[in-house]
Amino acid sequence: MNMVFLGLAAIVLLAGIGTYLYYFIKRIFKTFKAPVDKLPVRVIIIVLSVICGVCSVNIFSLPAMIIYHIVALSMAVMLINFIIKKLSKEKYETMNVWKKIYGSGIIAFGITAVIFIYGHYNMMHVVQTDYTIYTDKEIRREGYRAALIADVHFSVSVDLNTLKEKCDEISSNNVDMVFLCGDIVDENTSKENMEQVFKAFSEIKSTYGVYYVYGNHDRQLYRNNRKYTEEELKSVIESFGITILQDEKAEAGDEIVVVGREDASYHQTLGKAEERDSIEELIKDIDKDKFIIVLDHQPKEYEENSMAGTDLILSGHTHAGQMWPVNIAFKFLKFDDAVYGYTKIDATQAFITSGFAGWGYSVKTSSPAEYVIIDIKGK
Repeated sequence: MNMVFLGLAAIVLLAGIGTYLYYFIKRIFKTFKAPVDKLPVRVIIIVLSVICGVCSVNIFSLPAMIIYHIVALSMAVMLINFIIKKLSKEKYETMNVWKKIYGSGIIAFGITAVIFIYGHYNMMHVVQTDYTIYTDKEIRREGYRAALIADVHFSVSVDLNTLKEKCDEISSNNVDMVFLCGDIVDENTSKENMEQVFKAFSEIKSTYGVYYVYGNHDRQLYRNNRKYTEEELKSVIESFGITILQDEKAEAGDEIVVVGREDASYHQTLGKAEERDSIEELIKDIDKDKFIIVLDHQPKEYEENSMAGTDLILSGHTHAGQMWPVNIAFKFLKFDDAVYGYTKIDATQAFITSGFAGWGYSVKTSSPAEYVIIDIKGK
């Protein structure tokens, strides 16, 4: 039902955008004294609006995001113009400077340019985000420190030198565990780049090692001509001493158990009817006095985790929407149990990182590009 609704909404949206773009482009031409009623000019306007409409079909592409921003901002300016026109009445006809500004669309174009320049800068500057959480379980006095990394999508934005610098930063935090929560690579990552990124992360200094779960993009399931096979990916990761967990668990010292989930969409993407194991089944034999950390690329099954008795869920996937106001739409549509940051479900705590980078293009405005340092302390 959700897919049907989204499909209809997309058709209505694109039809509306196409119609609006025609009149918006026509207004710009008219502002610059182009003879918009003549056939050649009219054809140019139609062609431009069709091109923009086609570019906006793929909502995950950079051209589409630019067009959506221009449309939204120009509509906001149109509302402002309507208010000015109503308030100023006859004086509006003498407001030539404002009419030129409004008609040319320069405000929408200018603000869009600023947003995307900022968004590019924001994604290219990965920051450290710190959290401290507390548990009633008995753990060592100094607690534990973990690094959470997800959604690198190497190399959409981050290059190898920057990646190594960030890995050195993480090492300087003296972490006990490093958690790679999926989408470290994606469909556009070469085999060479795939090897480079996992080698870099394997070199982060930690007490108990690096743990990894697959995301929905890592295995290049969305393309036919994959640049590496699943077997090659698995072999490379394991060759660097990284522990892969696919509905499996591993002990990190005497007090912590790490449970890694198979990606929630994996079987569905392959067209298989089977489902991943339940969290209840996975942890039924674990000593519940131990602190149980669940790595799940997609932030789902929070209630199930809470009922089963897990302590901490770590995820990525959402990119915190990547572009504002997509993050707000994600909260409304509820594709996942949460979109970004910290959540508590009874005794279970959860974090979603906005990601080391983003997918598709190197622009991010809804949140920082980040890795997360989490301190786990007893009360």
